[in-house]
Amino acid sequence: MLVQEQRPPIAVTVVEDEPAAQDVLVRAARLWDYPCQTASTAEQAVQLLERNLTPIVVTDLRMPGRGGLWLVKEIRRRWPRVGIIVLTAGHEPEAAQECLRAGAQHHFFKPIKLDEFRHVLEKTWREYQRQREQDDLHDTLRRAVRRQTRRVRRTFLSGITSLVRTVEQRDPYTAGHARRVRNYALQLADALGLERKQRGQLGLAAVLHDIGKVGIPDRILYKPDRLTAEEDRVIRAHPEMGERILTPIVRSRAVLAAIRGHHERFDGGGYPDGLSGEGIPLLARLIALPDCYDALTTSRAYRPALPKCEALAILEAGAGSHFDPALARAFLELAAQLPE
Repeated sequence: MLVQEQRPPIAVTVVEDEPAAQDVLVRAARLWDYPCQTASTAEQAVQLLERNLTPIVVTDLRMPGRGGLWLVKEIRRRWPRVGIIVLTAGHEPEAAQECLRAGAQHHFFKPIKLDEFRHVLEKTWREYQRQREQDDLHDTLRRAVRRQTRRVRRTFLSGITSLVRTVEQRDPYTAGHARRVRNYALQLADALGLERKQRGQLGLAAVLHDIGKVGIPDRILYKPDRLTAEEDRVIRAHPEMGERILTPIVRSRAVLAAIRGHHERFDGGGYPDGLSGEGIPLLARLIALPDCYDALTTSRAYRPALPKCEALAILEAGAGSHFDPALARAFLELAAQLPE
């Protein structure tokens, strides 16, 4: 039993160039509570559907103009959810099969048998209803997933922010370092015209770039004197350690690669992998400049902060050796406008 109230105001488009056949199809469909609209050619049907799309199209195969096969392909291309029933002469089974391959759901033969027509019409309507219910369910699930993803992301970012603050609170000299590096890096990204996705990845990587220092002992991390070779090896392990810490919770390879590579040098003399040139991930090259700038312009246990002009001179001298020269030029222009 069909549920009449679920049907749209017009449920079926009948496309038939023979007036008598069109009249039979329309009268029968309306008798079974399927409101109809009609067209005599495939081109007229497309224009009609553009104005008033129906969930079902019943079309003859042989018509003036482009014909039924073209119409089936056009409907399937433009309105993939529409159910299509093809009406054809009994001596054209191969053509009917071609229409089915093109995307029609069902076909029946002339001369028109009303019980056969009613059967395919009801079957196509049920399939349309079932597909619409599935689409509604998928939409509901997609919305639920998006909501859950936003909640998880907020929880994740909150936890990461707390972890970064915990790391920085161990050393008053580096308090706010991650936030400042992120701000400088995003200003650089804006100057370079980075796309939104890369900008988001850069901001996250910049906040997290030193998270691996959570595993470095305080006696090494805050030592005011020159480090021994072994202590320096421990310090240099923090990019890899940060990558290991974050791999289970950060799915972006670009973010992880930026964290691992932010101490690589353009000339290949950096760590941990000795990458060089454009072999260093772009986000890592972008973080290296603000990371170094903030380290130079803030006080540390082993030295006072440098004036901005001296810090910029060091960055300029490192362009092409330590830093990507093109990115260094852009950052120097940006940093010249920053306050002391």
